[in-house]
Amino acid sequence: MFHRHVIRTAIATLAVASLAACGGGSDPLSGGDAGSTEAPKKVDSITIGSARFAESELLAEMYAQALQAKGITVKKELNIGQREAYITAIKDGSVDVLPEYTGAALEFFKKGAETGDDKATYDSLKGALPAGLEVLDMSPAADEDSVVVTKATADKYSLKTIADLKEPAKNMVAGGGAEFKTRHSGLAGMKEVYGVEFKEFKTLDSGGPLSLQALKADQIQVTNFFTTQSVIKDNNLVMLEDPESILPPNNVVPLVRTDHKDETVTTALNAVSAKLTTDELTDLVKRVEVGKERAEAVAKEWLTKNSLV
Repeated sequence: MFHRHVIRTAIATLAVASLAACGGGSDPLSGGDAGSTEAPKKVDSITIGSARFAESELLAEMYAQALQAKGITVKKELNIGQREAYITAIKDGSVDVLPEYTGAALEFFKKGAETGDDKATYDSLKGALPAGLEVLDMSPAADEDSVVVTKATADKYSLKTIADLKEPAKNMVAGGGAEFKTRHSGLAGMKEVYGVEFKEFKTLDSGGPLSLQALKADQIQVTNFFTTQSVIKDNNLVMLEDPESILPPNNVVPLVRTDHKDETVTTALNAVSAKLTTDELTDLVKRVEVGKERAEAVAKEWLTKNSLV
């Protein structure tokens, strides 16, 4: 967004006098000139991005339609990829707004950061963001990471917590998105905190159909799903408890470029965050993932129900 500087001039003699009062040699178009007036920034177009999974696309659709309802022109760049890819996109200006998750984003921007409760994690994230990026209000809706196994695997090895994997993991294959292998909230943290090391890791998808298929076929024995995903309950999967809290709070939060944030954008996106609950998000995601409804239509129905469009 290019900012337009409005120079208010009267008659020529007053303009000259004004420039003289500012020091003569100063540039009347520079932002630091006390004699110039910058118009309030107004965002009239914006690009919304998302990660490559159904919930992120659904949230991005909510953001897009809420902003369109306020008269903002919206372009959508959805299903960009995993966090490393879409953070690059928002940093380089390819997109201006993304749905994010507090704990996972904090871990990305500040490796090894302590998370704490929902608010502490959110506050830490605000302080960890690079210049040019901000988060708006976090939502009460949250989608936590979980480490899951089939019921058969849980029964076979008497698994209740991640710690119980320490011995059997030596002969197990873990699988999921590439980031599940390297993050503290994934295999890296399981090794560091619980002493759990797997025989092998297969790169598949993040909480997607490839991971589910491989898990059910016993091609992998452990993977990562998200707590709002209905596939956990629908397939009788077992979420292992995390007594050492390597899995952080993950409240939904809009991540925005500072140069594409004004009062209209802030108010519209904060309203979406305030209305959305975890239970609602779980139900909506199921409609997209299992019911195969279009994320755009599901988002519109929810926004209409909550008087946000």
